[in-house]
Order: sequence, then structure tokens, then C-alpha cells
Amino acid sequence: MLKKIKVTIISNLIVRVFMIAFAVIFPASVYASSALNTPCGSGSFAGTSYLSTPCSSSYNCCIAPNEPAVKKVQPVVKKQIKKFAVKKVVIKKKPVIVKKVSTYNISANSNDIHFPFNSAMLTSKDIAILHRDAEYLRHNKNVVVQIQGNCDRRGSEAYNLALGWRRANIAKSYLEKLGVSGNRLKTVSFGKEKPLCTAHTLACYAINRRDHFAVVSK
Repeated sequence: MLKKIKVTIISNLIVRVFMIAFAVIFPASVYASSALNTPCGSGSFAGTSYLSTPCSSSYNCCIAPNEPAVKKVQPVVKKQIKKFAVKKVVIKKKPVIVKKVSTYNISANSNDIHFPFNSAMLTSKDIAILHRDAEYLRHNKNVVVQIQGNCDRRGSEAYNLALGWRRANIAKSYLEKLGVSGNRLKTVSFGKEKPLCTAHTLACYAINRRDHFAVVSK
């Protein structure tokens, strides 16, 4: 009896194991074979809901029927900026008209140039006066000037005559450099013969060491 019971129990166990195995394997195979022919639309299949359009594989690959179309982005075209050639504007300057220097008195004693003791070198003040003289002579082309070299009373007559020549000629050379024709510039030396101041003082000596500009013709 015991052997029969054991055989029956074992047989029942085998049958149950086989049935469980079949129940587990068979639905999975059925599902796998039918998944390729999943119906599309709306509903449920194998316990899973779906909403799709027809396709040749499972419902997971189906595309929604109302998917918005992808808009093409138009390339941005940069506006071409026309280059305009910039013309240079040349502003013509009006010629400067210089009036004749009619009020300048080249022969005034205030326009004499003065020298240091025993010297024929031009000072900065002398150069400023000579520039005014040249400006006057450039705008009065008919004027001829005599440059008179003078000295103070100290020293011999011969020495002062030679020094007076050097002083007159240095002024003439400078005026020529400023553009005045040498034909309009005459030179003479008076040495110590024509002093402006007769006192025996250093201040008076300084006044007499000079070049005077005398107009000889216009």
C-alpha cells in the first residue's frame, strides 16, 4: 500500500510540475508570436493598453497619427551693406592778402638795433627788429635803405670805423637771409662821429652802439 501511495504522490507531483511549466511557457510563447501582429488603434492587448497607427512590428514602434510636422528653419540671410566710397573733400584755402605795412617807420630811432660793447653780434631783440624790417621791405618793394653802423666814443677812430662796418654788414646779411634783395640794402660806417647821446655814461655808450636804418629812396 505504501508503495502505491508513494507512486501516486510522485505521479501527481510530476503532472503538476509539467502543468505549471506548460502554463508558464505557453502564454509567453503565444504572446511573443502574436506581438509582431499587434493590432493598432486603441484598446488593450495582452493586458497592455495601446494607442497607435499600423506598423509591421510591435505596437511600441507605431507613430502617433497626429504628430506635428517639424518646421524647417529658414537660414538667416544677412543683409548686404553697400559700401559707399567716401570722397575726400578738399577745402581750398583762400589766399591771405597782406596789406602794405604803411604805418611802420623803419627809420625811427626806436627801430635801431643795438650791440654789446666791442661786438658786432646780433641779440635776440635785434633779430626781432630785423624781422619787422624785412616784413616792411617785402611789402614796400621800391624802398631802399641805408644801414648806418655806429659806435660809442671809446677807442680810436679807425677802430670804430671798422667796427661800424661790421655792425652794418651783419644786419644786411641777416635781412638778405630773410628774403630782402641786397640791392636795396646799402651800408655805411660812421664810427663814433654821430653819437645820439653825448654824456660820458655807460647808458649813453649803449645807446650809441647801434645800426640806424635810413630810407634813401622810395
